[in-house]
Amino acid sequence: MIRTSCIHATSFTRSRCLVSTQNWGAKIANGRLYCRRKSYGASMHVHQKKLSPMLTGLNRLSAGKVGQFFKYRSTRSKSIHKTSSSPATRFKASAVPTMRNSSVAAQENQSSNILERINVVLLTPRYIPIPRWITPRRYSFNISECFGHISFVLVAVSYATDDFLLLRAIAVAGSSFMMVFAYFHPHGRVLWLPFQWNALFILINSYRIGSIMYLQSVGSRLSEDLKRIKHDHFDAMELSDYVKLISISTEETFEGGQLICHQGQKNRFIRMVIDGDLDVLRDGVHTYSLNEGNFASEAGLHAGLLLSGDVESSCTVIAKRMEPGKHMKRARVLRWDRSELMRLLNNNEQLRRALTAAMSWDIVRKLKGQRQYISDQRVDDPELWTRKRSEQTEDRYAAILQNVLQCPDYFLKRRDELNKYRIIHHIDDEHHKLALEKCGWTLEEYEAGEQRHHSTNYGEGFGQANKFTELPGIFG
Repeated sequence: MIRTSCIHATSFTRSRCLVSTQNWGAKIANGRLYCRRKSYGASMHVHQKKLSPMLTGLNRLSAGKVGQFFKYRSTRSKSIHKTSSSPATRFKASAVPTMRNSSVAAQENQSSNILERINVVLLTPRYIPIPRWITPRRYSFNISECFGHISFVLVAVSYATDDFLLLRAIAVAGSSFMMVFAYFHPHGRVLWLPFQWNALFILINSYRIGSIMYLQSVGSRLSEDLKRIKHDHFDAMELSDYVKLISISTEETFEGGQLICHQGQKNRFIRMVIDGDLDVLRDGVHTYSLNEGNFASEAGLHAGLLLSGDVESSCTVIAKRMEPGKHMKRARVLRWDRSELMRLLNNNEQLRRALTAAMSWDIVRKLKGQRQYISDQRVDDPELWTRKRSEQTEDRYAAILQNVLQCPDYFLKRRDELNKYRIIHHIDDEHHKLALEKCGWTLEEYEAGEQRHHSTNYGEGFGQANKFTELPGIFG
């Protein structure tokens, strides 16, 4: 709109005439000026002559503007008419992107509004109501700072937790609180570095929690015999670790009197009885029996010796024969490949400690069983039985040395475990020297940690009771 002030000569000196651009030409053509309320002729305006040049210019300008306006309006109406008369498919094609963009914009606005509300809630300062007679100072805090403090408290609590699953869950909770604190930081900026690292920690711990829960669900579906074995003999082991141990084992079944392993034979398996009984023989003399939960051919694992590969057997193990008048019961055992089991134990420290503890108790049960075997007077010749037991212990230690000395680097790392095994089984220096001679080593070479010359008569006098197996020399 273009406003023009029209000064009246007599009583309307302060009144203003409002002229619209749209009908300006019509008003000037009629020779009349229009104020807000009344119109006045040319004779009533004394100063019309002074205003006539200006009005003539405005008339020409307004006529051109009015023509342009009507031309634009007619062109716009034609384009609108063409658009409205186009097919429906064209309208849909142009309307769908607009609807999508509007929906995306609406979602972005909604999410931004939510973040703004959360930001206001978390960062609004709150004051602790402390009486003025205690202190006149006002202490303020916000909820974002509370998230940061809770995160560090949870980290401190996790240090005092022994349970693996609970520790991981507390770690996830602490990292989650820290992510909230880093995103809604009191300084008003997002701390992306701690935010991203805590997100990575949450992913790692969540994966470990999921794997443990999966193993526990598998453990709940184990057979009743394996659950009983877990409760009676592996109570100190976590259920997830027990499932890992069982998953790499193979169940074997033997009839009464069936051979399991022969004396002097290379044996790469560790076995555990889960049902039935096994008899252990040394040169045909029964030395002791294995019952539920007892291990066979563990080769110093209870002392921390993680031997892989083959270990020569120091005795013969068979399934217990059927006694007259009694129902024959088959023996069931779990079998582990020694090398595969050692890889699992090397990668899982917690499982190795639990299995070592279980085997230590197994040694105690075996010793008690041997004492009970003697007290029940089931030994015909106690002197012969004692001698065969001593030979079995010495040959077992020699077989362990044979396996360890094959790898000098491994021997240097496991010397402490060998000394521990000697203390547990009362292997004195004389028997230690004899075992080294059977392996082709001298005491000086053992102390030095390397063999200076290779023996050509390795195995002489070692495992002579085995008539079916020849022991080839490893060194030489």
